[in-house]
Amino acid sequence: MPTYVGELTTNVGTGYGEYRTVGTDALEIEQPKVLGSTYLNEEWAKGSLFITLNRLLETDYLKYDLENHQFLIKTGDSQEESLDNIKVINSSTVNAFSLKTPQKPDRFFINSTNAGFIIDGQSANGFLEVLINDDTMSLYRKTEAEILHASYNVALNAGDKQDRIIKKVTYYLRKLDHPELLEVSKRKKKNLYHFSSKGKIIDDFIKANRIDFSSPTDLVKLVSYYNSL
Repeated sequence: MPTYVGELTTNVGTGYGEYRTVGTDALEIEQPKVLGSTYLNEEWAKGSLFITLNRLLETDYLKYDLENHQFLIKTGDSQEESLDNIKVINSSTVNAFSLKTPQKPDRFFINSTNAGFIIDGQSANGFLEVLINDDTMSLYRKTEAEILHASYNVALNAGDKQDRIIKKVTYYLRKLDHPELLEVSKRKKKNLYHFSSKGKIIDDFIKANRIDFSSPTDLVKLVSYYNSL
């Protein structure tokens, strides 16, 4: 067998015959695709950026990139997106921002790092959407982009062939004058600890209303009730 390969190489050079040079545009190349988006808002939205040094920037075309922690602003009225009409602003310079949503109240977000918030003794990072801002207890929602890599197994012909981007949502509570953010758990017992001063009343409310700790509507209802006591 080695002798045959040697003879083949000697006779035709590469062993693969004659080839002509072509450009990449002549090839059918399948680009790897990622399903999903890293943007908080998929479409351009009207919004305001509250920038450091007490500056306010208002725009009709705003997006927030969760993965790269930056804002994209489209200038002009052109529907085309290019390097000439897209401006990028690093999130570290933004203390807060708001997004206008059709038929719904404006959404407001604060920079948890710049606000001095803490999670498990460490400085918090990223933006928190304010669901309730109250003197007793506040409620926040944090949305992060997470990449699930392809898991396709050729031998088994099973699994996902493409990477997917999913949105991971975490809810936090914060008590008055406390910088510590308390993560909302899926377990009722752990969450009751955050309402310990009125634990029995809150426990009864949770049971009576069948509170789902992964539902923003239910959490707003729960925290609003706690603040009313």
